[in-house]
Amino acid sequence: MSARGRIVVIAVGNPFRRDDGVGHHIVAEAHDRLPPGVEIAAADGEPARLVERWAGADLAVVVDAVDGGGAPGTVHVLDGLVAALGGRDRPGSSHSLGVGDAVRLGRAVGRLPRALVCVGVTGAAWDHGEELSPAVAAAVPEAADRVVAIARALAPAGAG
Repeated sequence: MSARGRIVVIAVGNPFRRDDGVGHHIVAEAHDRLPPGVEIAAADGEPARLVERWAGADLAVVVDAVDGGGAPGTVHVLDGLVAALGGRDRPGSSHSLGVGDAVRLGRAVGRLPRALVCVGVTGAAWDHGEELSPAVAAAVPEAADRVVAIARALAPAGAG
């Protein structure tokens, strides 16, 4: 898989619901290490807004908290299109509607990115507040490293 043009990294989640906001922390940590020209966006997880953020992208990296799929703080990297079509053994979004719903919507309206990768961290605390749970906070550097590596690997030649 290689990207030829526009790359967007999308932080998903609500930063005022503790671990649900981990995507924002990960993208902030990765920001200064991303190749030039990589776009940063945020979304609350609502499928139409995700589709809007990734429309026209060659690569979209969606960064979010996941519910299940290991102990809190477990980092997941999934091909988003495969994950959206996979079974229940995959970790799910922390939102009532998730990336899979956005993929189905994007496919229906012809607005999928060429490539989609999801980087997620299994959360533990979903109550109100801005502080991440300890295990999730400890996973932010590893997840940010994964986001940077994906963007660099798939960036156009000379972009990073």
